[in-house]
Amino acid sequence: MKKSRPMTLHKSSYLPAQWEFLTNKKKARISAFVGGFGSGKSHSLLTKVFWSLITKKNKDGKSNGLILYPTYNLADQVFVEPFKEILERNGVPYTYNIAQHRFRTIYGNIQIYQTRYPQRIVGASYTYCGIDELDIENFRTAELTIQKALGRLRGCEDAELFITTTPEGFGYTHHLMVEQYDDNKLLVHGKTTDNHHLPDSYIQSLKDSYDEKLLRAYIDGEFVNLTQGQTYYAFNRERHVGNYTYQKGLPLHIGFDFNADPLCSVVCQQQYDGTIHVIKEVVLSHQGDGDLPTARMCETIKQMYPNNIYFAYPDATGRARNSSAMYSDITLIKKSGMIVKVAHINPRVINRVNSVNNQLSKNKIKIDQDCNMLIKDFEQVVNKEHTRDIDKSNPNLTHCSDAFGYLCNWLYPINKPVIGVQDR
Repeated sequence: MKKSRPMTLHKSSYLPAQWEFLTNKKKARISAFVGGFGSGKSHSLLTKVFWSLITKKNKDGKSNGLILYPTYNLADQVFVEPFKEILERNGVPYTYNIAQHRFRTIYGNIQIYQTRYPQRIVGASYTYCGIDELDIENFRTAELTIQKALGRLRGCEDAELFITTTPEGFGYTHHLMVEQYDDNKLLVHGKTTDNHHLPDSYIQSLKDSYDEKLLRAYIDGEFVNLTQGQTYYAFNRERHVGNYTYQKGLPLHIGFDFNADPLCSVVCQQQYDGTIHVIKEVVLSHQGDGDLPTARMCETIKQMYPNNIYFAYPDATGRARNSSAMYSDITLIKKSGMIVKVAHINPRVINRVNSVNNQLSKNKIKIDQDCNMLIKDFEQVVNKEHTRDIDKSNPNLTHCSDAFGYLCNWLYPINKPVIGVQDR
């Protein structure tokens, strides 16, 4: 079969950070493009994989690529379909095995695996490896992924491992490319604002969704400390705590956390300017309630604030009915007459925390001084080391802040904006 004549790289077609990453003039064995949303990472990875498919050949004159994504679903969305378009546009015949997650082309093969299961990465010798969103994984998983990939990156003399990721704190990419920097590594930072293909509304939507600290990561592509220390770092007692009591005429918005014991809820009112006033926290022990502690919580709140409209934002796990209860927690809330706002599954913890920090940074959350557990959470809840997962080792913390997080994320969700062009 006669081979096609695929594209060549032209500097004018790429942003400066993209070009530096794609060309890798220093011939580094490991390269990384760390950039904000819309900075061109996705397009860079696709282009680099295609170029490597053609040029990174083994002794048999074929390439053998390893591509890693956090999940196969993500790979299907942002790699498989766009890469098919690139192959077709450049006249490269291919087959794609959905079950095996493998491309076969006249230039070589590409195998896709998941970074969250690094122990499953197998194969002979790869001539290149591309990894997307490495910092989504925790430190240890990312470390094992890199070790497994490098161990099999031996198919040719100029084999290269390349990474594209949005910085999620001082994660493994920072450790690998900064703390362990050497001459065989190339680190490129890309800013969202450098991408002239993006509409102004895209950047504004990011500014509306994230606080100042996260914007340094998600627009400027900087490594920022997001994984250690205070989870709700935007909280300030002087700015956010005061005397905020019930206002007649405003509906109640109630966040629920279905903890084993105690059961916690936060009662809030949304002001006309969008500010949330947390007016009460209600903490009930399960003891003596039989199977209906949630029903007692609803009744308690309605007795405190009768004749109102009640919007409930429960933990999505409350859909489940345990073996000893006739009704699920969410069903009990509905039976109490409250209007339930809940998704099929809970939001990602990162998104929930980002939503709270964003509203705190905009001074849109006000907490009554008597809400001691919520204030304590905002001051004392921390992340697990090297992750953005909340440390729940203290049984007295996180319950009220979790309850508030479900409410806040529903009212002010963190949604990464969608753009019409593919990240360019």
